[in-house]
Amino acid sequence: MPISSLQSNPRVGLCTEHGPVPLEHVEVRAEIRGTCARVTCTQRYRNTETQPIEAVYVFPVDERAAVCGFAAVVAGIRYEGVVRPRDEAFAAYDNAIAEGHGAFLLDEEQPDVFTASIGNMTPGSTAQIELTYVVELGYEGESVRFTLPTTVSPRYAPAQDRTAIGRSPAEALNPPRASDVPYGLTFSATIVGTGRIRRVESPSHPLAVEFDGDRATAMLSQQSTALDRDLVLLLTGDEIRPHVVLERHPKGRVTAAITLRPTFSSTRTPSDVIFLVDRSGSMQGSSMEQVRNALQLCLRSLDKGCAFNIIGFGSTYESLFKECRQYDEASLAEASRHIASLAANLGGTEILPALEFALERAATRERTTQLVVLTDGQVTNTDAVIEAVRRRAGRVRVFTFGIGRGASHFLVRGLARAGDGAAEFVYPGERLEPKVMRQFRRVLSPAVREVRLDVGSLRATSALRVIPPVYADDPLRLYLWIDELTAGTVSLHARGLEGPLSWSIDIRPSDVIDGAMVGTLAARARIREIEEGETWAAERGSRQRDRQRSHPVSEVVRLAMEYGLASRETSWVAIEQRDIPVTDEAVLRRVPIAITSGWSQSAEDAFAPSIGLRLGSSASGVTVYGATLGGPGDTTAFLGDALERVPTPHDRVGRSRVGWFGRWASRRSESPLAPPESSRRTLYLLIALQHADGYWDLDERLALILGVSLQDLVDQLAGVSGTAQDVRRAWATALALTFLERQASSNRAEWEMLAAKAKRWLDGAAVVPPDGTSWLERAGAHLNAEYS
Repeated sequence: MPISSLQSNPRVGLCTEHGPVPLEHVEVRAEIRGTCARVTCTQRYRNTETQPIEAVYVFPVDERAAVCGFAAVVAGIRYEGVVRPRDEAFAAYDNAIAEGHGAFLLDEEQPDVFTASIGNMTPGSTAQIELTYVVELGYEGESVRFTLPTTVSPRYAPAQDRTAIGRSPAEALNPPRASDVPYGLTFSATIVGTGRIRRVESPSHPLAVEFDGDRATAMLSQQSTALDRDLVLLLTGDEIRPHVVLERHPKGRVTAAITLRPTFSSTRTPSDVIFLVDRSGSMQGSSMEQVRNALQLCLRSLDKGCAFNIIGFGSTYESLFKECRQYDEASLAEASRHIASLAANLGGTEILPALEFALERAATRERTTQLVVLTDGQVTNTDAVIEAVRRRAGRVRVFTFGIGRGASHFLVRGLARAGDGAAEFVYPGERLEPKVMRQFRRVLSPAVREVRLDVGSLRATSALRVIPPVYADDPLRLYLWIDELTAGTVSLHARGLEGPLSWSIDIRPSDVIDGAMVGTLAARARIREIEEGETWAAERGSRQRDRQRSHPVSEVVRLAMEYGLASRETSWVAIEQRDIPVTDEAVLRRVPIAITSGWSQSAEDAFAPSIGLRLGSSASGVTVYGATLGGPGDTTAFLGDALERVPTPHDRVGRSRVGWFGRWASRRSESPLAPPESSRRTLYLLIALQHADGYWDLDERLALILGVSLQDLVDQLAGVSGTAQDVRRAWATALALTFLERQASSNRAEWEMLAAKAKRWLDGAAVVPPDGTSWLERAGAHLNAEYS
């Protein structure tokens, strides 16, 4: 619904501790085409007071966005903004206010936080601010993920960010907050895929979706909703394929956006892995629960030869081991007990000292360390945190998880970019396991480096000076500025573990279209590379108005001015020249923002857990779903109330013999985003029983999960030579793998790394069945007979 058609909000002007709130409503319209989107955000303000006001609103924007349009509408007249160097834009705004005119300013505080200033609003007047940005969307598995940030979560400010000449970072990035604000959000999106769109869904908000071939429309089910959580859309269409978008900018320059999906064999190698875990107060509730789940899955995906450590941080930091410890049965058990005890009890988010500590430990290792960071990502010193990683580039790779409804994408993605890794975001209610497994495949696989772009006969320049590392099956997007458009071939060359690799794609001049999206995104990509580079970091300390521009700063200003972009060095400004200037001094009104839903400074847990797995420690074994799985040799009943006891085929003669095996299969039709709770419990009970080397024990616990008699399983081993322990483990491992393959195939992403480790152990086992079959064939035949 257009804002103009909304009835006046009777709560506009609601007084908070910060004074009357001038913001009436926010409307967002998105046009999503393939893996790019154009977003228009309209903010409507009303001055309900009897004096002029200056309204200031701090709000989030996707950190990858290129803000390329800004305008103000007052009394039906549209005032188009212009991009100027930041200091010049502020001077124009300030002078217009001093002269009694209307003025509108848009500043970038950080790539994901902007400030809109609306100066000299006269009593009773309204102003409509429109900003437009284009944004590159990321892939998540086979889906495209669109995120609309709506609130700036409270950001922890270390001591150095609380004081400054003028506004401190703490003030700039922490706007006033209120539990109840009078404005809301309306949202709609038109979606055009590169092929048929199969599914549009949101883990964050209820949607109304209509499909029409390769197009779809989506809008919020509610007319207006609170701006208290990121809005997330997952768009699933045809298979991701390499493609090129050629676009001619209105100024004549042609830009190519090239998407490649490199495929190559990826060999897992033993690694040193350090988990850096946010345990600050904001992680209370399900954020901490999700972290525990993620860590347990990661640990069980490590291989023999790996070493690991866990460092928790808040106002201080704690390390599980003094140094990385070799991965074995003892260290896995100790780490599992430690993870079960993790709590958000370490105070403020002092990530930088903990990060420096982890990076120093990584520097002492002989091989490259993999640093896995799990955080809700809310600090003011993001630049310093990213710079700490950039300085160690080559000695450590950084992989990040952004947890919760309002994680800072700039921090989470910025750390991953600086550390040649990748980022994943886990929204409450989303399934955690596929993201963990996707990320951990990257962690344990060497990235392809020394990547080189070959433009062939084309007269073209890459927007990026350095091509990021390539991971198997991860889509990679590159931008080319083309000086003379001719037919040609663009190739990407790299060196993998097994030799040279290359991927190519053709450029066809007949495919060029007119537009300004691709060129703008290319400019934004180059600006981001400069702002996160070594030279920029050296220049960052000085921000005096008259300082001489360095070459990197000059390049940022040039690109921003050429493509009309907000940046660290440029701002948007629009001036409303008035015939009758305002003479009274305007009163400052800072718009309070809604507190992020589920913000965990209170004891209330507003998150919904994404999975039920939680492994802990007890005197006798491991706790799963509140039940104790006994230690080695303990064959007593162990499940208690955690699982309903399903009779095995031998318990009920003449009745249906289903067990867990058949019960899972009978419920496979349920939504893949919300698998049956009993099925999930079964899967994670099985995972919990796997040993560090990859094998399972043949005991009553495994038999109960499979829904068969332990004695019957033991009887199948008659005549098999070898030590009893080795034979039982090989048989149990084959049974567990068969269960996963046949009954959990839709959850393959969650267990395939665990299964690969188990298969390697089974292939190396010193015992084989006497009839010439494999253990897996034997297990398949036996379970087929049990459940036929």
